[in-house]
Amino acid sequence: MLLAASAVAASAADLRYEFDGVSDDLLSAGLGAVGLRGPLPAFADPVQPTRAELRRRAVYQNYRGLVDLRAESGFGTRYGPRAGAPGIAGVEILTRLRAADGATTAAMLQIPRDFSIGKPCLIVAVSSGSRGIYAALPTAGEWGLKRGCAVVHTDKGTGMGLFDVDRGAGPRIDGTVTTDATDPLIGYAPDAAAVEALRRRAPHTLLLKHANSGVNPEADWGANVLQAAQSALQLLNRELKPKLDTPLTPANTEVIAVGISNGGGAVLRALELDRGAMFDAAVVSEPNINVSGALTALRLRQGEGEGERVRKLPPLPLYDYATLHALLQPCAMLAESDATAPLLALVLLARERHVQQCAALARAGLVTGGDTDDQAREARDQLITAGVLPQALRLGPLNVQFELWLSVAATYASAYAGSGSNAMPCGFSFAATDAVGAPRPLTDAELAVAFSDGSGIAPTGSVSLVRDAGAGRSASAARSFDALQCLREQQTALRPAIVATESRARPGRRPVIVLHGRQDGLVPVNFSSRAYYQAVPKRSRSELRYYEVERGQHFDAFLPLPGMADRYVAMQPLLNDALDLVQRRLEHGTPLPPSQVVRTAIVARPGADAIRQQRSVLVIPE
Repeated sequence: MLLAASAVAASAADLRYEFDGVSDDLLSAGLGAVGLRGPLPAFADPVQPTRAELRRRAVYQNYRGLVDLRAESGFGTRYGPRAGAPGIAGVEILTRLRAADGATTAAMLQIPRDFSIGKPCLIVAVSSGSRGIYAALPTAGEWGLKRGCAVVHTDKGTGMGLFDVDRGAGPRIDGTVTTDATDPLIGYAPDAAAVEALRRRAPHTLLLKHANSGVNPEADWGANVLQAAQSALQLLNRELKPKLDTPLTPANTEVIAVGISNGGGAVLRALELDRGAMFDAAVVSEPNINVSGALTALRLRQGEGEGERVRKLPPLPLYDYATLHALLQPCAMLAESDATAPLLALVLLARERHVQQCAALARAGLVTGGDTDDQAREARDQLITAGVLPQALRLGPLNVQFELWLSVAATYASAYAGSGSNAMPCGFSFAATDAVGAPRPLTDAELAVAFSDGSGIAPTGSVSLVRDAGAGRSASAARSFDALQCLREQQTALRPAIVATESRARPGRRPVIVLHGRQDGLVPVNFSSRAYYQAVPKRSRSELRYYEVERGQHFDAFLPLPGMADRYVAMQPLLNDALDLVQRRLEHGTPLPPSQVVRTAIVARPGADAIRQQRSVLVIPE
C-alpha cells in the first residue's frame, strides 16, 4: 500500500541538537579520521550510556560497517573526514514520521552551519540494508555536508527498532532505552496484548521492526523517501524562518536523492512516485530493485574472435534468489576453483558441514550428482543458470560465513507475511542465545547498545535467529536444511507481498545514475541494475546512466579481508564521482558520460566499454 504524503506529519517531540564542529560535529560525532580508525568508543556507564555517547558509537559503527577506512581506498582524501581538518558544525533534528496505517519512519535532518540560503541544496540520504538513520552518513550524507547541503536521512521504515519482550522496553530514535511504549519517539512499539501473550508463550523473545512490525515496509520504501524529503523542507523552513525571504520549496531548492543497496532501491521507487517534481536528480549504487515485467535480454560481448551471445533471464526478486542461494551456495562453494577466494579456508575447515548440505540437497532431489564433487558442481551450475555471474560466486564464503542469506530470507519472509508479534514463518524468532544456542535474557548492557551496534537484521550484536523445531527454540535449528527449505517453500504464499515491492522502472526525465559492481555477490547485477536499466522506456533513458564497475562488489567494509583488496575496488569514491557528475549536470549543464563498464574511473568517452541498448537487447562489454 502506498502512503499518501499528506498522511505524514513530524512529531511534536522532535529532538534538536547543535554541534560546534570542535568537541562534536555532524559528520564524525567528534571522532575525526583518527577516532573512526581507532578503538570502539566506550561508555562511562555501560548500562546507561548518554545520548551523545550512543550517537558517537552509532556513527563509528556505521563508518566501520559501510566504508573501507584504509588510505589505499581513498579514506581521508577522496572520502571520509580529513585528518586534522575541522569538523562540520551545525544543527541536527531527529523526528519520527507516522503514516495513516500506523507505520513509522525515523528521519534526521542535518543543517550545516555553512548552508547557503541563496543557493539551497538538500540531499535525501537513504539507509542501506535494514540499518538506522546514521547508516547513510558515511556514504551519501558526507558528500552533501561537505558541500554545504542540508541532508535528510531516513531509515525507510526499518532501522534498529528492537523491542525486548521480557522488559517491555526498546530504544528511542535517539538510542536511549525506554519502557514507555507510548513514548512518541520509541523506535518500535508492538501491541501490548500481543507482547504479554508472547512473554508467556516464548520468553526472552526479541522483536525487530523490519521483521515484526506487521507491515511490509519494502512496499512503502519509495513513499517513505518522498515523505522524508517533504518533512525536510518543512523542518528547514521552520529552522531558518528568520533568515528566509521566501520559503524553501522543490522549485527553488536543488534536491538529490542518494542511496546504496536497499537505500538505492528505495530511491528508484521514490522517483516513480514523484509527481510533484521533488527530486532534481538521483544517484544509487548496487540497488536492490525488483523490476516487474518481461525477461531481461542481455548480449554479452565476448573476447576477440569469440563473437557474442544473447541470453534471456527471468526477473528474480530478492526473496527468490536469497532462498535459492541459501539452499545451494553452502554446497556450491565446494566447487570453487579459486584458492584465494575470501574466507575459503574457513569453508575447508568446516568442510563436513558443507558436505552434509550437498547430501541434503541430493536427498531432496534438488541435485542429482552421485558424489559430493558432482553435487557441488551442479549446485554451482544452477546458480549460474539462474543468472548469477561466476565471478560473484567467488564471494560465496563471505555470504555463508556471515549468514547473509538466512538473515535476509527469515526477515523478509516475516515482513512479507505481516507476522507482527505473532509467529514468524517456519517457526523463526529472535533472541539472545547462550553457549548452546538456547534463548536467554538480554542483559542490560546488551540492550543499551542495541541502537548503536545493531544493523536492524539478525544476527546482529547479541540478537540471533532461533527456530522452534519441536524440541524448543535454538540457533542450530534456525540453520538447518529443513529451515532453509521451508523458507524457500514460502514463495507462493508470499507472492502478493513481493509483487507489492516491484518497480515499474520509471525514473522520470531527470539525471539518474545507477552504479553497480559486476562482482556483487549479494545483489546480482542481472537481477537488479541490468534489469532496471533495460526496462526503462527509451523516452526516459536520455538522462539515465548505468555504470557497471568491473572490479566492484557489495561491501566496501570487507576490502581489508584477505583475498579482497587485490581483487576489488572501493565503490564509495565512485559514488562521490557520480554525485559530482550529477551536480555539474544540474548546475552547469555538463552532459553525463555515456553508460559504460568502469575499468578504473568513469570516463567521458568510453569507446568499446560503452553499454548500449540495441532494440530489445542490452549489450554489456565483458
